Amino acid sequence: MNESEAACLARLTEMDRALELMQAELPDDALPIGDEARAKVRVWLTRLAEGGADLGALSLALAEIGSLMDELTARLLLVPWGGFPKPPSRPS
Repeated sequence: MNESEAACLARLTEMDRALELMQAELPDDALPIGDEARAKVRVWLTRLAEGGADLGALSLALAEIGSLMDELTARLLLVPWGGFPKPPSRPS
């Protein structure tokens, strides 16, 4: 494994751990996004472990996984109480 692959492996391992921790806190509607992100991480962890992964494709995958993680982070930070606030009802 070369230095670039080792760095990518370390980053993927960090992402997997972060996603694992996030998933325990995700509301039900965000669980599929977490599942998708972890599945993508596992695919690339396997490819790197087997050797010869296309680092160009891996870079694109890391960006995509990062975007999914951003979505999850926003969901956790912005709406952790179970939904968007409902607008106040107006008197008739």
